[in-house]
Amino acid sequence: MSANAPSLANPLESAIVELQAIADDRELFKSSIDAGSLRRMLVHLSNINRSVLASTQDHVNASKRLNDFAFTLTRMAKNAELPNDVLTARMALVAAALRAASEELARSDAVPNWRTPAHASSP
Repeated sequence: MSANAPSLANPLESAIVELQAIADDRELFKSSIDAGSLRRMLVHLSNINRSVLASTQDHVNASKRLNDFAFTLTRMAKNAELPNDVLTARMALVAAALRAASEELARSDAVPNWRTPAHASSP
């Protein structure tokens, strides 16, 4: 990434923020299993985000995992105990962001020019 190139919106960061909001919304998720699954997924997404911004070493695996998570989110929304249009729409947006990030990683052999996570801490 060039020092002069502006950084782009980070699709993983956006997905993480929205997924956290969904997981915290007790009205959307009545089942603690689903909310717990989302929280575990959030940990993985944060780790993938840091990894792909640091090097290209894990891009192939990250791309596959992001697609897997997108599929899982779509399935979870459809199979929720109390399915609703709001949950389905929000999960679909997160899944779309994950698929877009996956595609970008799959077609490039460079570190993405995404903004670094807002909640990242420096050592």
